[in-house]
Amino acid sequence: MLVNLKDILKDCEQHKYAVGSFNTPTLETLRAVIRAAETLGTPVILNHAENEEEVIPIEIIAPLMVEYAKNARVPVAVHIDHGETFPYLMKAIRLGFTSIMYDCSSLPLETNICRVKQFVALAHPLGISVEAEIGAMPNNMAGCANGKEKSDLSYMEAYFTNPQEAALFAERTGVDALAISFGTVHGSYEGEPHLDIGRVKQISSAIPAETALVMHGGSGTGEEQTRRAIDAGIRKINYFTAMDTAPAPVLLDVIEQAKGTPVHYGRLAKLAMEIMEEKVKEAMLVFLNGRSV
Repeated sequence: MLVNLKDILKDCEQHKYAVGSFNTPTLETLRAVIRAAETLGTPVILNHAENEEEVIPIEIIAPLMVEYAKNARVPVAVHIDHGETFPYLMKAIRLGFTSIMYDCSSLPLETNICRVKQFVALAHPLGISVEAEIGAMPNNMAGCANGKEKSDLSYMEAYFTNPQEAALFAERTGVDALAISFGTVHGSYEGEPHLDIGRVKQISSAIPAETALVMHGGSGTGEEQTRRAIDAGIRKINYFTAMDTAPAPVLLDVIEQAKGTPVHYGRLAKLAMEIMEEKVKEAMLVFLNGRSV
């Protein structure tokens, strides 16, 4: 069932859980996420990020995402993740996306507010939900070592989302969801990070009730901290790296065990899908936060 993000977030807030938001740049990841959601009977979000165009163009993957969402037995939102250019966002809307993240977080606060507010005014009459971001996610910042972020992110506190600025942003823009920075990163961690759960609580108390909080960088945060973040007010969690990297060791082993015998790609693709499906289900069960399925 194809829905917009706001519809799902209402249920998340009512039952105090977080919906999983998974990037699906291949047919295998798309099928894995849908199968996991249907097995558990939980809503889900399918993501496509603007920086995934080199993996697969939106014109190719969007019709598949929308079709799978329409035919799913659970509510599914089709969402642009980290959309940064206006023409790209409009293309996504024309292709059937029901939710858009307009990421202007690298810009000054006032510019971020003005651009997002304008886009919300355009998107909401079309039934399109809007997510934005305030604060800095440190994947491309100092502290990155060999592609993995340090677990001690205390030096990053200056980049964390300010609760008062978050309240101002939400009130002036009218966004449906707001991604905040409180210690998570995009990609992999070296060890388990230390999340500022108190900051999440402060922001949740400061923003309008109709604005949902989003946690990016859900891979590697650990079950306990993830549940604490949900209890503090997080209602949407982006999760990709752990899912996307899970099949590689198994597939390598299959190829090595073949000892030169041809290995059919279809077999590898099916196995990769099944591994990712299990990884997604593991994450979803944490995100559900005790909600019965």
